[in-house]
Parts: sequence; structure tokens; C-alpha cells
Amino acid sequence: MGLELDHIFVCVEPEAPEAEFLKAFGFTEGNRRTHPGQGTANVCFLFHNAYLELLWLSDINEILSSVVRPLGLWERCCWGETQACPFGISLRSDVPGSLELPFTTWNYYAPFLPEKTSLPIAANSENLSEPLIFMSPVSRIPSASPLKRGLLINKPGFDEITKLRVTLPGEKNFSAELRKLTELGLVELKRGDRFYLEIEFNQAQSGQIQLFDSKLPISFYW
Repeated sequence: MGLELDHIFVCVEPEAPEAEFLKAFGFTEGNRRTHPGQGTANVCFLFHNAYLELLWLSDINEILSSVVRPLGLWERCCWGETQACPFGISLRSDVPGSLELPFTTWNYYAPFLPEKTSLPIAANSENLSEPLIFMSPVSRIPSASPLKRGLLINKPGFDEITKLRVTLPGEKNFSAELRKLTELGLVELKRGDRFYLEIEFNQAQSGQIQLFDSKLPISFYW
């Protein structure tokens, strides 16, 4: 069984005003949707093999419910106040239908998914200084989906996400779950003075970089 990056989420302000930075850069929005029962909503930017999700708080009662609270999504969505990590890393299997992860997980019965459908959540989810790691129920890349194919980013140089580097503040050792992702070559980790994502596209063949506003703690290399 092999694992691949399915998508990355970054928590943003309600209705994602930060999306305007990406649109000004030349990206087009994919789809916007709400997650009924989870208390979040999103907008996605789709690439050939993965996507970037901007996620925000939409319903305080739902996000603080007993089912959703263990994800720490409220803290992540309010990261400017709570200092929680605003990132999530979603994986998919190259084996259709497989939801196995190579470390301890617990089952999250997402309210917006069909009844009795669960998502495996990495056991480091209680560590709010690290990204939330979870398994996607989808086993296809965006370009393989007829519904998503027409929404792919068509800006030259941005076909595929080829590397993800995550900077996390702090001095403690990274969790076993995060270290496993580095062993599998799915993510690179480093320590720094703030939460930050560096996303590489197309092996950074053109040698260019784009930095965004401090409210959107990411940079692109292509």
C-alpha cells in the first residue's frame, strides 16, 4: 500500500477573504461548500494531483459538538488567538477503498458524510501544535474526476504539487505520526518562529517563488 498527498488545508477568516490573494495571483476557485454538522466551510484550488483548501468556521455550535470537538477545528480556525496549528494534511491510498494509515488512528464519523462512514484521524490530533492528519475517503486524483477536471488550475507551472514543507514553532520532538510522513517522503518538516507552508509545484523547474500576506502563511515555488 502506498500513500499520496490528497490535499492540504489552511484555516482562514470566514468566507476566505484570503482567497483573493490566490485569485490575484492567477488562480481560479474550484468549488465552495459547507460541511453540515461540522461547522466549517471551504473553498478549494485544484491541481492535477492534489488540492489546496481554505477552511473556515461557519457554525460555532456544530464545531464545538462532542463529535467534532476532538479534531480541534475550533482552535485551528481561531489560530490567531489560540496559537493552534492552522494546517491539515489529508492523505489518500493508491489502493482503491483502502483507509489504512501506518500509525495509530481513531475514527471520526463526519456528520456531512453518509451514515456510518468514518475517516481515520491520526492519534496526534490532540497535539494542536501540529497539523491535523487524516485519511481522505477519495482515492482519485482531482484530474481523474469528471466533476473536478474542468475546475483545475490552468496557470503554467502549476500542474502538480511535488513537495510540501511545513514549518512549526516549538522545540519538542515531532510526533511519531509526523515523523512517519517524512519517512514516506510525503512532507518535509522544520522548526521556525511561526506556522508556515511551502508548496512546490512541478519540481520548481522555473526557479520562481511567490510569497503571500502574513494572513495567508504559505509560499509557492514553481
